[in-house]
Amino acid sequence: MCSRSSEHDREAPGPEGIEVKRGEYTKMGVYDFVRRDIERFFAHPEEAIVSPELFKSKDLKPPPEFVRNVWGNAFRITSFLYDVGSAAGVGSGDFHIYRGIRRREYARLEEIEKSAEEVISPFFSVVIIILHKERLNEEFQKKQRELDELAESKTAKRRMKRQKKKLKRLTKKEQLKTTDSNFKESAGSAKESP
Repeated sequence: MCSRSSEHDREAPGPEGIEVKRGEYTKMGVYDFVRRDIERFFAHPEEAIVSPELFKSKDLKPPPEFVRNVWGNAFRITSFLYDVGSAAGVGSGDFHIYRGIRRREYARLEEIEKSAEEVISPFFSVVIIILHKERLNEEFQKKQRELDELAESKTAKRRMKRQKKKLKRLTKKEQLKTTDSNFKESAGSAKESP
């Protein structure tokens, strides 16, 4: 508390209109803080209201370079996250440390991915989508051509088999006709000879 009291030491009214001296503290709730901020904004309407939440970027601290494991020797965080084998003999505190490091690392990677997505403008995303569709269309057309060629080769092979079969059947039929006519001729000549 301040020992001297003068008009200069007095500040803006505190909660519920009570004047508060400089150096004195009063208990303020959330309502009082909001009311104080609103009064401050209305006192100077020409100033622009800047919300610190809008410009606050979520900067995640980088992962620690070294982390001590259960056995007391230091090693890189990457090996801690990905190369740890058995957890036998590890206490619950060490597990919580590991879990916290892993959570922060995943949050950092997610933040990096989000910032990369924000950098790409909508125009580029449309171009990427169009290129992706064209690539898919080209792959589809290529696959269709391959399937058509395969079907055509199978059809040609079967057609050739059918034609061979038909030719064989026709030659057999012709052979039967010629043998029948030869048989009839020989049978007719046998009747004439006695």
